[in-house]
Amino acid sequence: MNSPNTQPVFPLRLSRRDVLAGVGILLLAFGLRVVVIFDRAQAGAAFDPLPPGTDQRVYVELAARYEAGSWPDGPFFWQPGIVYFLVGVRALVGESLGMMRLVVALAGALACGWMAGAGWLLTRRRWGGYLAGLLLAVYPVAIFFATDFLTEGLASVYVSLFLFLALWQREQPARWRSALVGVVLGLTIITRTNLGVLVLAWLVLLVLSLPRRQAVLQAALSLFFLALTIAPVTLYNRQAARGGPYPLVTSTGLNEVYRANNRDATGVRSTDPAMLTVDGDYLDALLADIRLKPLRFVELQIRKAGLYWSELEPGNNLDYLQSGEAVSPLLRAVPLDFRVLAFFGWLGVVAMFYQNRRLGLFFALLHLLIFASVMPLWAEGRLKQPAVAPLAAASAYAAVALYDLARARRWRHLARRYAPPALALLLALAGLRAAVDTLPQTRPVAGLPDDLRPLEVTWDGALRLIGWRTLPDWPAAERGWTHFQRSYVVQLYWEVLTPVEVDYNFYLAYIVDGQRIAGFDRAIGAVSFMPRRTSSWQPGEIYAEILGFKLPQDTPREISGDIRLGVYRLGGEDENSRTVFPVQAAPVNADAITLQRLAVFDMGGQAAVEGFAIFGGQLSLHGAELARQAEPGQSVPLVFYWTALADLQTDYTLFIHLLDKNGHPAAQYDGQPRQNRLPTSTWPPDYTIRDEVQLTMPDEPGVYQVYLGWYDSLTLNRLPVDGSPDGRLLLGEIRVEG
Repeated sequence: MNSPNTQPVFPLRLSRRDVLAGVGILLLAFGLRVVVIFDRAQAGAAFDPLPPGTDQRVYVELAARYEAGSWPDGPFFWQPGIVYFLVGVRALVGESLGMMRLVVALAGALACGWMAGAGWLLTRRRWGGYLAGLLLAVYPVAIFFATDFLTEGLASVYVSLFLFLALWQREQPARWRSALVGVVLGLTIITRTNLGVLVLAWLVLLVLSLPRRQAVLQAALSLFFLALTIAPVTLYNRQAARGGPYPLVTSTGLNEVYRANNRDATGVRSTDPAMLTVDGDYLDALLADIRLKPLRFVELQIRKAGLYWSELEPGNNLDYLQSGEAVSPLLRAVPLDFRVLAFFGWLGVVAMFYQNRRLGLFFALLHLLIFASVMPLWAEGRLKQPAVAPLAAASAYAAVALYDLARARRWRHLARRYAPPALALLLALAGLRAAVDTLPQTRPVAGLPDDLRPLEVTWDGALRLIGWRTLPDWPAAERGWTHFQRSYVVQLYWEVLTPVEVDYNFYLAYIVDGQRIAGFDRAIGAVSFMPRRTSSWQPGEIYAEILGFKLPQDTPREISGDIRLGVYRLGGEDENSRTVFPVQAAPVNADAITLQRLAVFDMGGQAAVEGFAIFGGQLSLHGAELARQAEPGQSVPLVFYWTALADLQTDYTLFIHLLDKNGHPAAQYDGQPRQNRLPTSTWPPDYTIRDEVQLTMPDEPGVYQVYLGWYDSLTLNRLPVDGSPDGRLLLGEIRVEG
């Protein structure tokens, strides 16, 4: 019996039959892709012209800008490999999108030829090579992405070529092939950066296949030519950065990682609420989210793994189902999906471990590395596309191994070796698929936190907001003040008192002088995926949601506003014209409640100032402008410059006493700063607050002494000030003359 573990049953050279078969696979692959191009062209949608804002349009426009001399214009943000490829395509066939698609389809067909060669080298069967090439040729998602201008389609071409060269090098080591592998890996990295993990698989293959000295030499050659291929991109980034930090290839990275793994992420690409509240480093934001919801993070990774290994092809701004299967009968007719390839691909790895452990380790590493390179991102369909090539090759290996055992009628051996791993694979794939529909789970909280700020506000007699709390990574709510363009984030705790059929909605907004400056609206229970709305809650269950919004740059400064929260119901079926029905809150009997006051400041450029009077260790007076003379009945401005010495939790009231020569009150002012529009609980420490007060002079001429001080707005207790037994500071005198 011949098996994939034996020596080749044919010499490693091409015969006429091999050439004809390879050409046939290429023509079939190209023909199928051309059919899909025409199917999509007839449908018209999202094909020509390319929709604004899509990745395809961006890449094509960047290629046009390169020709016009206006790109690149800074360190690369978009992965440049696909743009330069399209520049070459346009140089060959012009600007016609249809002709450009034909060239891209031809590149996809060439990948099928390289896959046939890889299958031939892997299985040591001609028909094994034909099968590997045909699997890639007829795989419907590979056909679809070979008709578009996306990084994943081109990266799949490079991965197929890498696999062919790597297996060829394993059979007949040559320095030129190692150099070429380095170039191909470099092109792969500048086209789809996450696939840089393939370098590790290549190095492992060299170590497993060659003597140590030869493996080191071949690895050094590959890495040198890889670096040489990437060098122009890196050097340009260095030059364009003008002394600043620069990326090796592209500056996209941690922002996308956070988008894919934040506390609200779905596992596919979406604008999650958490994305709106990142103020600084995305890595720090991700670590904060993991600390807040560690179990949810683990369940999200399981869901993403389920999406990756399933038959699902989640879309981004190009959807395989809508733009492919929905418009092409050919794509609908092929009953081959990623889950089928995953099953047979991993079964092929099992067969390799039985027959050639080193080969099995290489392919297992390939599958896992590509999977691992996708996991930090979202598991959309096109990101899975480069994995199809090694899965197709391994599937062909499985077919050859099973065929050899069946042909030899070794049924017991076949069942003993392959039934258990096949069953385990089926169970694993089924379990991961179930996780897509069930994880992450939205669970009631076990108990209320110690730092909860209780509210006990009820809507409709059924929905209760138990309270809210601040979070350490977003200090604005704790302090009552913030810098503009920072986020306001809190955690709300809800429950239903009786079962409800209504899915309540809420808003949280920052209101200044009756105007909504920023806010967030969502169905209660639907802030974080997976949604569990109020109609599915049970009495006694408490749900917590983290939510917030970013304050825009034009937010009014140095004036306090209200953080308002309201609940409403939506009526009507049309999403674009649904009616909003506010729900009254009890016991306040209003459409909304106020959580707190908040003020926004520009915190840059202020230096600490020493004051000449300190009130209770809380407030410092370091400047005052006081009129020396006034007319009877005149309104006189008094200007003060204050600084909070710490984060103040109390609203203090400023009082001013005007006393006559006998010490009797002649005029008085009581009020919070800025005409009650900037309470002290919203002041940042070490920030100068200018406050102006209008004080009406008495009608009687004379010399009047001006005293001022502060008292707690609730307890009326005055703040002590040095040198005064009654908490009043003598500021100066005003002479009133008729």
